[in-house]
Amino acid sequence: MKELNCPKCTGKLEPVTCHDIEVDRCVNCKGIWFDSLEAEILKKIKGSENLDIGDPEIGSELNQINDDIYCPRCGAKMVRMLDIDEYSIWYEKCFECHGVWLDAGEFRQYKHNFQPRGVLHRVKRMFRSQKDIPNPVF
Repeated sequence: MKELNCPKCTGKLEPVTCHDIEVDRCVNCKGIWFDSLEAEILKKIKGSENLDIGDPEIGSELNQINDDIYCPRCGAKMVRMLDIDEYSIWYEKCFECHGVWLDAGEFRQYKHNFQPRGVLHRVKRMFRSQKDIPNPVF
């Protein structure tokens, strides 16, 4: 099998298994490569956030890279995506093999964004978003 390298810092990616799902984590920056649907599956599994052992500050610094980012699996140019929720997360997605790259600290945030929330949380969020809408002038 081909050795995978980090699309951000070029460090070696090592396989890490969580609940029988193998992902690849960078030995240097601790970013995580998820093959197609692995992040979707793992976000629903209790304790899977323990895969994300990296420093979110390093992940945040790596988000500042403006160069093209290439898929560690197939080599295609990845697209920078934005997930807007409680935590805004910039991540990279490969539209060829459908893998996803999350920098250190982002999987914890990604997983948190998809946690089921009660009615009270939704009402607070609704009022918070309405507060940001300027009053119309007649």
